Amino acid sequence: MSNKVNRAQQWRLFWSSFIGFTLIFVLLGVIVFVLFRRTILTSTDQTLRVERSARLAGPPRQTTQPFGQTQNNQQAQHRASIHPFMTTTVIFSPAGKILNKAQLGSRYSTLKNIVLDTSQRGELRTISVDGKYNFRTLLVKVPASNADQSVAGKYILIMENIDPQKAAMSTFTRVMLITMGVFWLLSILMSMWMSRLTMRPILRSWGRQTEFVGNAAHELRTPLTIIQNKLELLLTKPNDKIIDQAENIAIASSESQRLQKLTQDLLALARSDSNTLQTNFETTHVAGFLEHTVEPYTEIAASQGKKLELLPVADFKAILDQNLIHQLMNILIDNAMKYSPQGSTITVSAKLVNRKWQLIVGDQGIGIKEADRKRIFDRFYRVDTSRSRQTGGNGLGLSIAQWIVSLHHGTIAVKDNLPQGSQFVATLPLNPENGLTPVGGRKKAKKNKGN
Repeated sequence: MSNKVNRAQQWRLFWSSFIGFTLIFVLLGVIVFVLFRRTILTSTDQTLRVERSARLAGPPRQTTQPFGQTQNNQQAQHRASIHPFMTTTVIFSPAGKILNKAQLGSRYSTLKNIVLDTSQRGELRTISVDGKYNFRTLLVKVPASNADQSVAGKYILIMENIDPQKAAMSTFTRVMLITMGVFWLLSILMSMWMSRLTMRPILRSWGRQTEFVGNAAHELRTPLTIIQNKLELLLTKPNDKIIDQAENIAIASSESQRLQKLTQDLLALARSDSNTLQTNFETTHVAGFLEHTVEPYTEIAASQGKKLELLPVADFKAILDQNLIHQLMNILIDNAMKYSPQGSTITVSAKLVNRKWQLIVGDQGIGIKEADRKRIFDRFYRVDTSRSRQTGGNGLGLSIAQWIVSLHHGTIAVKDNLPQGSQFVATLPLNPENGLTPVGGRKKAKKNKGN
């Protein structure tokens, strides 16, 4: 079911991206085509306007040229002078009769079918003659008071051959269509790539959420089942004294405590995912803070036949959330004590490294294999499941530790603690993002404290 939903979502992303790319390419092609068409006719229209001004200003100039001139020669002359080589004028009487037949020469047979339309006076138009020649035209009405009485009161149709422009436009259109086709194919490939790229983190998040829910349900079911079984057993023996069922009561109590710890860890991870935790970053004397935090654990370690030692720490200050760092140390120290044998020593230390500081918790336990180090911070991951059951671990502590370190814009890693054991090294900035809100939390105003 989930695979069908994922495929449907990926297809929706594909079609939305494909339609978006297609609209962009089509709009871009239309804009380029319109601008090119307008630009290619701009010089022709300017030539017609210049010719109109010349005709209305004084005696006409000889502008007709035979059709036999090659296009290359026409283009060269057109670029060489404002007075166009390719310009032709047809003089009409008010009745629509062509008056300059002699000047047109051999062109008359081609242009004789042009009909005068006085309503088009002053308009720039494109016409086709005999289906072979294309002209840009401008119709001018010469005033009766014009100095050149041969054209006074008559109509002049100024014509500019635009066959080269038409050919260029045709070539450009063909190139545009090919380009649009190529880009259309590219849009398909890009849409497929983007849909997969977009779905990748969604699928990864979905997988992690599914795994998290499954693991959480499994972890919660075990202590609940034990508690339920012990309570049902107690109900079958209502006349027994407490001392007679002390072991069952102790087991139920232990599982209740484990269930409470698991619930707290799950709530902490839920807050980390929702980014709703409010942090309180304070300027802290690290040496005094570590001493105050480690002290209660020394007696616990001694009761287990182990030694917890805080190595000398230089006096320096760092901006941190004391509650979160306290929780981080609680996780790391508790983890070290669980997997350290009796008679071993657990060390806690801190040191400056450039503009950062490192919190290091080392043990002399069984160590962690290289293959397991890549997953040690994953939720519910345990190197040795059976041993974790004995020690009460649920595989969430180091995930929470990594989240706390990320809140401080730091990193955490596990290394070998020679000659035996492991070292957890949290590297934290002295001033996370210069006092800006760290990732995943909202920051309160900073205070100065020296614990």
